[in-house]
Amino acid sequence: MAVNEVYESIAVSLGQLHKRMTRLQGQMLREHNVSVVEYHILMLVMRTHGISQNELAEALEVDKALISRQTRSLEEKGLIVCRCDPNCRRQNILTLTEKSAGLLPELEDVHRKCLERVFSGFDSRQLSDMQCILKGLVSKV
Repeated sequence: MAVNEVYESIAVSLGQLHKRMTRLQGQMLREHNVSVVEYHILMLVMRTHGISQNELAEALEVDKALISRQTRSLEEKGLIVCRCDPNCRRQNILTLTEKSAGLLPELEDVHRKCLERVFSGFDSRQLSDMQCILKGLVSKV
């Protein structure tokens, strides 16, 4: 197989892996009425103890319109509170509600089970090699 064919095959496999993992996680999260993007938003809000929508869009590498729609959905579900930043009135700061704080351990468990399902069967050496290779690829784009 020529080098360019190998590159293409790897790129296709990475795309398929992303799509399938996202689909699997979405199916597993559905019973909690949370999408994959909403899960990632909740986790970032939890880790930062409050984050602006702009910072969230940057951290997740998605457009601000998607963040706006998803945060509105989370707010309607009672999982986050969106307040105007007193230091910059053009920004909103997102924080968790008590409802989401109670739900997060369950969501983290779903995420862990998804990762275990995908990565089980690989030994620690293979996982370490995979991690190094993927970090190298990410650093190039």
